[in-house]
Amino acid sequence: MARGINHVVIAGNCSDSARFHTTYNGAPCATFKLASDRRGVNKGEILTTWIKVNVYSEALVDICEIRLKKGVYVIVEGELMNRESARDGEQLTEVRAREIVFID
Repeated sequence: MARGINHVVIAGNCSDSARFHTTYNGAPCATFKLASDRRGVNKGEILTTWIKVNVYSEALVDICEIRLKKGVYVIVEGELMNRESARDGEQLTEVRAREIVFID
């Protein structure tokens, strides 16, 4: 069986303050939305893509509590995750962060 590569790097601004909570088994977790801009088809058109980022590493959660605020520019390296929404059954695509670089 071939092994796939699930690796994504996304850069953008934190759109709001991160939410900090714990998972069902008590591990710390952080969630935030990243606004990433790209060029549109028309000249001068800018399109914004909103990406939900989940952080499960305890060390990264601690850093996010200190440094992650609305408007901060970050580069997130991680893997794409798909799940079904609990509310309406819609498929959601998110990024599970492995590493976050804060650009000051």
